[in-house]
Amino acid sequence: MPDVFILGFTKCATTSLYNQLMQHEDVSHTKRKEPHYHFAQVKGTQFDGPADNDTVSQMFVTEEDKYHALYEPGKLSIDGSAMSIEAPEILDSINAQYPNAKYILMLRSPIERAFSAYSHLIRDARETRTFKDALEHELSGARDNYLPIWHNLKSSRFVEATQYARNLFGDRLNVIDYRDYAKNNKQVMNEVAQFLGLSPATWTQDFANRSGVPRSPTLQKVLMRKSFAKSAFVALFPEKFVTSLKRSLMERNTGDKPVLSEEDRTYFASLISDERDKIIPYMPDAQLLESLYSL
Repeated sequence: MPDVFILGFTKCATTSLYNQLMQHEDVSHTKRKEPHYHFAQVKGTQFDGPADNDTVSQMFVTEEDKYHALYEPGKLSIDGSAMSIEAPEILDSINAQYPNAKYILMLRSPIERAFSAYSHLIRDARETRTFKDALEHELSGARDNYLPIWHNLKSSRFVEATQYARNLFGDRLNVIDYRDYAKNNKQVMNEVAQFLGLSPATWTQDFANRSGVPRSPTLQKVLMRKSFAKSAFVALFPEKFVTSLKRSLMERNTGDKPVLSEEDRTYFASLISDERDKIIPYMPDAQLLESLYSL
C-alpha cells in the first residue's frame, strides 16, 4: 500500500523528486512511478489526444490487485501519479482509502510549467501546433477529452486545486516551491524527508524528462509508442534495465528546447490573469500562490 502520494502538478519536477526519494535506503523501489490507478478510477481510460492510448496502455494500472502489488511492505512506498491533482473527486477517493497517508504537491511558474508540457509533447512527436495555436486549440474545447498533459492552461491553474487539497489533507500535505527545490535542493530534500519521517540523506539531484525537439521523430515514436516488437523486447529484460535504456536513448535523441517568445508569454499571462482572484488570503499556501501568479 502506498504511504505517500506525489499528487502533481505535471511538469513540475515530480519525476525528479520521486527519483531522488528512491535514493533513500528506507524507501521502497516501487515498480512504477505513475500507475495512475486512482485517476483511472475517476476519469476512465479513454482519451482522444494523439498517442494518449499509448500512454494509457503503457503506464496505467487499472486492476486493484496489480496496483497493490506494486508496493512492497516494510519500507515507505510512494505513488508518484502526478495527474491525481487534476480533479477533486480523485483526491476525495484517495483520502477515503488512505486516511493516514501523506501528500506532496510541487508548484512551478505557470507559464514555465505550460511551456514545459508543450515542449514535452514536441519531444514525444505528438504536438504539431505552435504554442499559441495549442492554447487556442485548448480554448476551443477540442482538447477536453485529451490527457491533462495537453491542457497547457487548465493544468497551470493551481489555486483552486491546491486550496482544495490543503482543506482536505491539512498538515498531511507538503507544498513545495519548485524554485526552492531547484536552488536549494539538498535542504528541500531533507525537509521533505523530515515531513515523511525519514532520516536525512546524501541526495543526488536528478534532472528527469528533459524536453526538446527530437532529432529523429521516427525514433522518438518507436520509443514512446506501443508495438508488438517493443512489448516483446520489454518482456525479455528487467523493467529497471528497460527504463534506463529508454531514458538514455531519449536523452541522446533530444535536441534543443523550443524557445518561448515574449509575445506568447504575454498572451498566456493574459489568459490566466484571473487566477490571482481565486486565492484565499491567509490560507497556508496563499503567499506562494501569490508569487507564482504575479505575472
